[in-house]
Amino acid sequence: MVVNWNGASLLPACLAALGALDPRPRVLVVDNGSTDSSREVVARFAGVEWVSLGRNVGFAQACNVGFRRALDAGARWIGTVNNDVCVEPEWLGRLVECGETHPEVGVLGGLLVFEDEPGRVNSTGLVLDPLWRARDRDFGAPLHALRTSDGPVVAVSGAAALFRAEALRRAGLFDPEYFAYCEDLDLCLRVARLGIGSWYVSGARARHGYGRSFGADSPQRRYLLARNHLRILATHAPWPLAAVAVPLLVLLRAALRAPLEVLRGRPGLAGAHWRAARDGLGAALAGARRRGAAGGEGP
Repeated sequence: MVVNWNGASLLPACLAALGALDPRPRVLVVDNGSTDSSREVVARFAGVEWVSLGRNVGFAQACNVGFRRALDAGARWIGTVNNDVCVEPEWLGRLVECGETHPEVGVLGGLLVFEDEPGRVNSTGLVLDPLWRARDRDFGAPLHALRTSDGPVVAVSGAAALFRAEALRRAGLFDPEYFAYCEDLDLCLRVARLGIGSWYVSGARARHGYGRSFGADSPQRRYLLARNHLRILATHAPWPLAAVAVPLLVLLRAALRAPLEVLRGRPGLAGAHWRAARDGLGAALAGARRRGAAGGEGP
């Protein structure tokens, strides 16, 4: 499944790579109301299904449309691949092989390298810092020096991931409130509570055009990452940490980070921090209520 929004320039390489996979999957493009020539591009690829949502509902909700269609069709494995990702021919086979070998694993991801610098690592999975901010493991490391072994990981990047259908049935799909970013982490943490693992597979490789969808440091990306981090904290972190960190981070963004961006002459980023503080507090409170209703105590 590929979620797309005005990605006509990215789709040809992405879909060609998916068409070269062995085994060859059924490919679905879920479009978030593109106004470019994305539909015409997809039409050139035989067998690729197009589903238009008519508006931008976000990456998480668009993925859920694809997840539901695949689950209804009886799929055992369901993949998500960003339109700025090109998977290598062995990507799917390596992930499925690992998943079949490890029935306790429900989410799998491989080695992502940068499209523009394939000798550097983009991600070998996601890790958490002490404030529960997600980081791409081995980000920027030289590929020739990479020593990370296959095995369990906190979470994998939804940019190129494979999900066991049964894990989705048990844990649920992406939380649409994230819109984009952190929805993959949230889902992996939810499946972990059920005793289902996430796994890194080094032989499943893909190239990632990092930041081509939103921009590597765009105000919108900054806003979503900051807002969604607060929701992750309130939903999954131990209660004492969440209770202290959420209000402090809200204050930090509103009273320090935003004014600093104004002084640096970057009003767009300043606005992103202000909005993230305001909306992040609301997202955190909603996450805490959801956690309380589920009786969650955090990992």
